[in-house]
Amino acid sequence: MLIIFFLSFFIYKKYISLANIKRAQAEQAERLRAAQQEKYKYIIDSLKILSQALMTGQVGVVEGSIRIKVLIDHHDPDLHKNQSYTVFSDIFAETEHIPFLKAWKELDKRSQRKYELFMSDIEENRGEEVKAAAVKLNAELSRPLH
Repeated sequence: MLIIFFLSFFIYKKYISLANIKRAQAEQAERLRAAQQEKYKYIIDSLKILSQALMTGQVGVVEGSIRIKVLIDHHDPDLHKNQSYTVFSDIFAETEHIPFLKAWKELDKRSQRKYELFMSDIEENRGEEVKAAAVKLNAELSRPLH
């Protein structure tokens, strides 16, 4: 009888332990899902803001394209295959060699000016294409998901 009691107690403790582990895993999965949802919403909101800023000229074509390309990488890399949005990747690739942040500040004025002229040419030659892509991206992101 004593053996049955100890075995029953052991089984009960294991059952409680497993239930606690399952509950903890479910809570962790829910926290992860909520964090992913928050990240997804943040990226969508950032893409909307950047596309609107491009449409209204509040951000430059080169800077906006680079930022949108990176956000698309995190949101849905398959969007790069959409012909309407390849301009963002193209400009990213065209300007990848340009130093930024600390490296930009360390450049002499002549080198900075050379890169600025290069970026200005891109803005002039591809500006309308980028704005059209921004309009389409903004419209797509603003659609209700039903």
